[in-house]
Amino acid sequence: MKKDPDIKIYVVCHKPSYVPKNPYLYPIQVGTALSEKKLDGMLHDNDGDNISDKNKTYCELTAQYWAWKNDEADYYGFFHYRRYFAFDPSITRDDGWGNIAYDRIDDKTIENIKLDPKVMKDLITKHDAISVKGRRYLQPQPNGRPMDIYHEYGVAPFQHREDLDITLKILKEKYPEFAETADKYMKSNVAHECNMFIMKKDIYKKYCAWLFDILFEAEKQIDTTWYSVEEYRVMGYLAERLCGIYYMYLKKQAGIKTLELPKTLFQDTAPHAVLEPAYKEAVPVVLSANNRFAPYLDIMIRSMIANASNSRNYDIIILYNDISEKNQHLITSASRGKENISIRFARVCEYFDAGKLFVDQHLSVETYYRLIIPEIMPHYHKILYLDCDMVADQDVGKLYDLDLKGAVIGAAKDIDVAGQLNLNQNNWKTYATKTLGLYNPFDYFQAGVLILDLDGLRKTASSEEMIKLALSQSFRCHDQDVLNIICKNKVTYIPQQWNTLMDWQEPGRSRMQILKMAPRQLFEEYSAARKSPYLIHYAGYQKPWDVVDCDFAEYFWEYAKLSPYYPMLLRRIRRCFDDEMNAGYASNGADMQWIPKKSRMWGIVDVILPYHSKRRELLKKIYWSLKIFFIRSIWFMILHIHLLI
Repeated sequence: MKKDPDIKIYVVCHKPSYVPKNPYLYPIQVGTALSEKKLDGMLHDNDGDNISDKNKTYCELTAQYWAWKNDEADYYGFFHYRRYFAFDPSITRDDGWGNIAYDRIDDKTIENIKLDPKVMKDLITKHDAISVKGRRYLQPQPNGRPMDIYHEYGVAPFQHREDLDITLKILKEKYPEFAETADKYMKSNVAHECNMFIMKKDIYKKYCAWLFDILFEAEKQIDTTWYSVEEYRVMGYLAERLCGIYYMYLKKQAGIKTLELPKTLFQDTAPHAVLEPAYKEAVPVVLSANNRFAPYLDIMIRSMIANASNSRNYDIIILYNDISEKNQHLITSASRGKENISIRFARVCEYFDAGKLFVDQHLSVETYYRLIIPEIMPHYHKILYLDCDMVADQDVGKLYDLDLKGAVIGAAKDIDVAGQLNLNQNNWKTYATKTLGLYNPFDYFQAGVLILDLDGLRKTASSEEMIKLALSQSFRCHDQDVLNIICKNKVTYIPQQWNTLMDWQEPGRSRMQILKMAPRQLFEEYSAARKSPYLIHYAGYQKPWDVVDCDFAEYFWEYAKLSPYYPMLLRRIRRCFDDEMNAGYASNGADMQWIPKKSRMWGIVDVILPYHSKRRELLKKIYWSLKIFFIRSIWFMILHIHLLI
């Protein structure tokens, strides 16, 4: 019986990345020797004979060197975490850079690029060497002549053509049989880029011996002392050109079967979020946010940590789609030096089509992320979910300890909705009973603070079923309504202290007017909670970072001082203040505001300084300039005092 060929395609990664399950794909971490930790579920380029510590200049080549020296296979291949071969030579779609562009790797994408073991095996075993499809240079040189590979090197500001000259000279001296091919390839305008290929064992071994012999000598001769980070990747850049030369050389050899395949480019390569507990025993807390909300998320987390027990572990998980690496770094710094605090980010956008979910100007798609928690946290049994427009003034571990008494969810009754029910606003009674199916509409709960029995919730409804329900119509309160439908009659109501809604003020009305119309017992509980709130929830139109003196703002700003975003928030407030002042300056109603409206002085002023006269306009400008100067001076004093506290 013929043995199946051993095909190993190494997917080069420098960070956690999603690699589809495939018998031929082997994720490998590069630069492991320079990394703070080894990535789980991967090979590592610092095991055995390696050049892992050269990753900053050799890039993906540290994986190629490791495979050459430490692993055995019949076929060796190399992909990048975001670049794969499409195993369909007929695909011609191109983003202009030789890529087939996709948002992310998913089942549909895998099918499109035929990343199927049977298809892959058939193509690979029929060829000795497979290269990336050549990219044709269309942009001419500055002198108007057609661009070629030699002159393209150095177009980018971080590439230096003299480095290529040194490398080509070494190649011709050490391997003169390649000289003609090298010259021909350099004059070509079709480049085989990215150091991606699949080669039969004997060809790969010879290629590596040739490649690293040239590069190690070039490394000695090229002075990189003053190179930037991008410039220092020089060995990786040079290897791309050498790889193309070697492939062209192979094409000319009798008996060598070659093939070129298109390459993909994936924008989203984050690993699918299936989370393992950070501790054996802990208080798991899940939040969701986007990049815009990162500062307020950070303040919420720091308020939790400030009130956390030193005798317990806290497993904090943030579900996200677009939070930047910079913001992730700032937020995770809250756990620095705290062994009992873990802060992790889990990207979850692949679980549903966000574009089809109903949102409005006050809520983003991230609000729906709580619906997929049962799926992405299969090894968790009970968790807390908290909105990020909050601050904690009590240990959330005490909330986690509350007994659900057999219910699948713990939540506070929504006193805002309860007030609207008694006011008969927005036809809430009909909506709650007919649309949501609640027997008692006053049982409606607020979903900003949740204790979730995940085992019970999974038996009640799957994440897929909840998302499907969310997509079925435009619910008033989005995922909150979905949870009220799914979990009706399976709720334990928690004290209002654990979800104390802020009051908001608008001309002619306030939230308190609505809250006072809630059932008496509920309003009394809420009133008592306001005196000592545990979780303050800034749910509504007004937020303390926009309206600095809004209800409960003092709690927010107290914890904001713990955040690295605090100076930024103060500067933002100052800019808003400046905008208001400048608007006042430009307003016609700003005329001589230091004079009382009913004062007799107006008669004198109007005589001396007639309306629209140059004298009157000049005095107005002087007045507003002095006013803005003095107020800004006071603001700067306040700003500096805050920064020093």
